[in-house]
Amino acid sequence: MKKILVLCLAVLTIGIAKAQDRTYGPFYGIHVFGYKSNLFNSDDFRADSFQKYQFTPGFGATLEFGRLYQSGFSVAGGLSFGTSNQKYVGNDISYTYNMTATTSTSFLKIPIIFGLQAHKDKRLKYFYTLGFYYSYNTGYKDVRKKDYKDDLTKAPTETTTITKDTYTITYDTTKLQTVLSMDKSPIVRNGFGALAGFGINYRIKDKMQFIAQLKGEFTITNIESIEKTRFRYVDGTNNTVGFPYSGYVYDNYTKYMNDPKSNWNRSGTHPFNLGIQIGIRYYLYDFNEER
Repeated sequence: MKKILVLCLAVLTIGIAKAQDRTYGPFYGIHVFGYKSNLFNSDDFRADSFQKYQFTPGFGATLEFGRLYQSGFSVAGGLSFGTSNQKYVGNDISYTYNMTATTSTSFLKIPIIFGLQAHKDKRLKYFYTLGFYYSYNTGYKDVRKKDYKDDLTKAPTETTTITKDTYTITYDTTKLQTVLSMDKSPIVRNGFGALAGFGINYRIKDKMQFIAQLKGEFTITNIESIEKTRFRYVDGTNNTVGFPYSGYVYDNYTKYMNDPKSNWNRSGTHPFNLGIQIGIRYYLYDFNEER
């Protein structure tokens, strides 16, 4: 239903703009996006002091092409690439170790963006945008480190590394390692999201504008797989040994906390990026005096 509504809105909006028959013509541009990256999960957000979000920067870039109409309305598409990462830290008296972790993901996005700007012939103009995007996961890695506090026990530091197809636990002092293969990625491939922005464009040449805006992106799709994963133990020669078993990569109510009373009821995880985007847009036509 959501996909149908998005498609109908896009077709209707483009149709109205074309019906005006007062088009200025096409444009293309390049933009860079710096932002605060968040992998928002309501359960993770409410977790106690053992699992805290840390500030995590993110970066992205967009190639765009579109069309501007005389009314100031524009429609643009393109191709975007960016990261959606999250750092975590934990230190609680109920645990015998300190925890640090980083989840790293990257996405290729195809946006459809509707914009509106003033159509007066001014060098500096305000504008706002609203749009939707399809996202495709291109990278995933999860690293969690447990550093044990009690030196008397001499417990080795434990590092868990998860990729799209392996789950590895390494102990630094003993060099022992447990490797499991997974039949599916913990992160789903395809997703959909919404974006919005507000900013200024400044005409630096007859056909060129500098654009700066405050922009937010929110992925509506839950990027974590809710299907059971089949695990196999793997030895040092990468030959499967033992019997496979099925389970969840994260089966607790929060990502890194081990609660024995928890069942599989983890909420969805949604990348949310908020920051500043700047770029250059070049128009393939001359502005006329009516503008």
